[in-house]
Amino acid sequence: MQVRRHSRLLAVLLCFPLLVHAAPYRHAGLGVALALPDGWKVRAAPEGGVRVLPPKMEDRERSGVAVSVWRERLRGGSTALERLASRYRKAQGPREAAISTRLDRKAGRLVLEYREGEYVQNGLWILRQHLRVIQQDGKQAVMAECVVNASEYHRYRRAFADLCLGMNVRPLPSKG
Repeated sequence: MQVRRHSRLLAVLLCFPLLVHAAPYRHAGLGVALALPDGWKVRAAPEGGVRVLPPKMEDRERSGVAVSVWRERLRGGSTALERLASRYRKAQGPREAAISTRLDRKAGRLVLEYREGEYVQNGLWILRQHLRVIQQDGKQAVMAECVVNASEYHRYRRAFADLCLGMNVRPLPSKG
């Protein structure tokens, strides 16, 4: 009886950090809301959108963590997400075939998980793992991409789930 009560208490305590792990962040210009993990910071990206930076410089340098959220025009009308999913299911150049493609047609949301190789300093070949979420919003899409060296992906899986998978899109007010 005593062991059962302690195990319940332990289960509750282990779940508590999950509830306070991420803080809400809203960006009115992009029309998105993100769950920002503790210590992560949001900065404007020079090319538009935002970059989300991990708490430690080491995460960016050694692990190659890169998180971006941006908005762009979605070409292809009502079948754009289906065509993107189909394209990622096949290997192309340095990109492997997608590990996972999840398309929710009703919600207009595509989740891609794939790996891509790239040459870095001194000709070293690095395999990077990508988690990309594409949320359709009318004729536009909000893209959230979380990238890290493939060997380090397990360390950032939870933060990436908060950031990319937890992204909510709100339609932008019409101009006029």
